Amino acid sequence: MLSKSKFFLLALLSLGLIVIGCDDDDDNPMQPAPGTSNIRVIHTSHDAPNVDVKVDGAVAISDLAYGESSGYATLNEGSTNIMVVPTGADAPVVIEADVILEANKEYTTIAAGALASIAPVVVEDDRASVSGQAKIRFAHMSPDAPAVDIKLNDGNGAVVFGDAAFGDVADYITVDEGAYTFAVTATGSTDEVIVFDPVTVTNGTVYTVIAHGTLDDGDAYPFGVRVFIDNGNGDQYVDLTSSGSANAMVIHASPDAPGVDLLVDDAIAGTNLEFPDNTGYLTLSAGMHNIKVNVTGTATTVIEADLDFEKDKSYSVFAVDSVSSIGALVIEDNLAAPASGNAHVRFIHLSPNAPAVDITTTTGAIVFGDKSFKEYTDFTPLAAGSYDLQVRVQGTSTVVLELPGIALEDGKIYTVFAKGFVGGSGDQALGAEIIVNN
Repeated sequence: MLSKSKFFLLALLSLGLIVIGCDDDDDNPMQPAPGTSNIRVIHTSHDAPNVDVKVDGAVAISDLAYGESSGYATLNEGSTNIMVVPTGADAPVVIEADVILEANKEYTTIAAGALASIAPVVVEDDRASVSGQAKIRFAHMSPDAPAVDIKLNDGNGAVVFGDAAFGDVADYITVDEGAYTFAVTATGSTDEVIVFDPVTVTNGTVYTVIAHGTLDDGDAYPFGVRVFIDNGNGDQYVDLTSSGSANAMVIHASPDAPGVDLLVDDAIAGTNLEFPDNTGYLTLSAGMHNIKVNVTGTATTVIEADLDFEKDKSYSVFAVDSVSSIGALVIEDNLAAPASGNAHVRFIHLSPNAPAVDITTTTGAIVFGDKSFKEYTDFTPLAAGSYDLQVRVQGTSTVVLELPGIALEDGKIYTVFAKGFVGGSGDQALGAEIIVNN
């Protein structure tokens, strides 16, 4: 929470917009007195306790919590011993470093990494404001995250900070005042790790943007991005917020359609997808996206749909039916883990000219019953093992397709879909396709 009245953070939630900045009379930072330096500590070691920071053996900063900045302290120039210990204790010493402080300069020391390998990252600050612009730098302090690119708008946008690996601190850049949407991707990739809600930066303000936390869903330290305002005391911050992300898989299930390209919001997300292949799950920002399926290498759109993807949900988007009637079938995927010893399986009927069918064992016991074209089951628990199955005309003993040796692994999630045409040949023959969803 911000505690200084000279700073303001205005969250315009109805617009999804965050404005961060400082008053005009506080644009310039506090300058070190002659013969001294300013230094602050930012705690980004996700599993470390609150800490005290000792300077030359004396406590200078007390009870600094994860994610917080101490604000700037003034120290004499020269060699300075900095020790970080758990709050109120003398040991263990989690960080110790001898730092050479030059007169009239300013520094940020970042406690980085997991506690077992914690280390200081010391960078020189340049807090002089630029008239008519804002200054921003980026620090990658998420230990299990890959090298990343920070881009404008989305995964295909212009790179603002490129190839930043854990422990890197990029130089300041200057930007015009205004609203910006930032996306994080792995270096060289267009797949979005996260897309943040718009943030407005103000002229004369200097920012340090720090990625922190982990990508491990199993711990209590989620990946996030915190923006520290370097003006003034340097202890104020705001967290970037995100509308979240969703996963979507596109499956080419139209037997006589050519290879296709997939476009998301007019950016190519997959090329030359052929029947009956799939893209695997793609990560998209939550919300509405325009999805186009084009004939490979052309602008000929065979499917177009505006689809609303909800945060933290997964979807399968099937291109279905014969090419003359091709359309999209969108199914939400429940990827909850199966109970021990089980797999989850669902069946989807995607053979355009096949009648309603039952999926049975070889003895005729129904596993999935009475499904017509475009109909599907929920994911259903089945004991892990090998199954010999049959596709029968619904309500009869007429077998139209043998499915021998279907192996279901413990903990796996499967989609089985009927593909092709009754009476088809070659690649278009009636058959079944299996997708592993996890």
